[in-house]
Amino acid sequence: MVTLAGILSGVQRRITKQGRSWASATLEDLEGAVEVLFFPNTYELVGGYVAEDAIVVVKGRVDRRDDQPRLMAMDLSIPDITAAEEVRPVVLAIPPSRCTPPLMERLNEVLASHPGPAEVHLRVNRHLLRAARRVASTPALMADLKALLGPSAVAG
Repeated sequence: MVTLAGILSGVQRRITKQGRSWASATLEDLEGAVEVLFFPNTYELVGGYVAEDAIVVVKGRVDRRDDQPRLMAMDLSIPDITAAEEVRPVVLAIPPSRCTPPLMERLNEVLASHPGPAEVHLRVNRHLLRAARRVASTPALMADLKALLGPSAVAG
């Protein structure tokens, strides 16, 4: 069993003599290309994802019977390519006079309600502190933080 990732091209859909759908395609990456066959049992499960220019991860068996090796697909998944993007920290500037226990508790609640991959940095005077929580830097989080701390306190 091998696992390969790449972009599908040359997708051709076919029908067996028994009337079941299957497909063939070329899986390309920066190193080369291989023909992938999605036979009916697999195609019934993953056929909706077999499309031109789709970025996919294919698991299957290598068939070396002919001159060119082919991959007999057994599974196909769509990788989460958003994780590859750089995650920038959310920076919050808070004056020392506002760093009261009630505000910090409320800030912790807001951060906890938006879990995600981005670090949170607190800038208090000239000190930059890293918060223990990580957040999803979404418009909803930014709105909650601006409502709590004020618009000038939030950068991210």
